[in-house]
Amino acid sequence: MKYTHILFDLDGTIIDSRETVRISFEYALEKMKVPNPKILDIDPLIGPPILKTFHEVYGFSLEQARQGYQFYLEEYVGNGQMYHAKLYDGVRETIHTLYTEGCFLGVATTKNEANARKIIENLKLDIAIDRVYGTYNDGTRSNKKEIISNLLEDNDVLDLAAVLMVGDRHYDIIGANEVGIDSVGVTYGCGSEDELRVAGATHLIDGITELLAIIK
Repeated sequence: MKYTHILFDLDGTIIDSRETVRISFEYALEKMKVPNPKILDIDPLIGPPILKTFHEVYGFSLEQARQGYQFYLEEYVGNGQMYHAKLYDGVRETIHTLYTEGCFLGVATTKNEANARKIIENLKLDIAIDRVYGTYNDGTRSNKKEIISNLLEDNDVLDLAAVLMVGDRHYDIIGANEVGIDSVGVTYGCGSEDELRVAGATHLIDGITELLAIIK
């Protein structure tokens, strides 16, 4: 088997969270009194850290961005939006197959780590909760390279040639490249095929089940 350690992004790769994220952002923007908080295209906002989006995309000061993020969490976590995201077709079966074949499975996401772990646990996927890594509660460790590196280092993964990062945005691909591991760009998520190709994805797939042929 060429790849024995598979790391997944969460939003746009394992789960389709477009609607839940859109609702949560709009809730926060309304609370922040942003005129016309309706979001017509949510895809660009899925992938980067939420705090960074409030700060850089909407132009809030860092203090305001933190308040916006708290409003976001009020809806996303407090009102349970995060549990309404759906698995993409074939994800459960593919992960189960990888698990039964003895692969090391993990999640590397810029989503808040505690929330990511709750989502994976709720979905009952064959991924150990302590292998779900994300951004800390205070907003630090929001860089994909750092998240991937920490996951690998904490689990004593030394053979980088056997590791594969699977994601839907250029952040996933660039992070993998910076760490020195191969990557798979999934074209069914929030990023375009061009975005993934330009970022330098090692492989491109249109459906998650295609991953099984790549790891052999």
